[in-house]
Amino acid sequence: MSASVNLRGLGGRAGLCDSCSHQQLVRTTRGSSFSLCTRSREDPAYPRYPRLPVLSCPGHEDATPPAEQPR
Repeated sequence: MSASVNLRGLGGRAGLCDSCSHQQLVRTTRGSSFSLCTRSREDPAYPRYPRLPVLSCPGHEDATPPAEQPR
């Protein structure tokens, strides 16, 4: 059984995936971690487990919230 956890904020090991809304960290019971691209569920052009670090990706969507604008 594996647990899914968000990878953002864990050191930037996955390149662009760390800031992508489609990225999910999958941890196995043996302690291994894998970066899962959830976009691969709907579009077979994207690998389920891309080679890391990802430096370029046409499907990257920034998951970091925009900074609040001063009034």
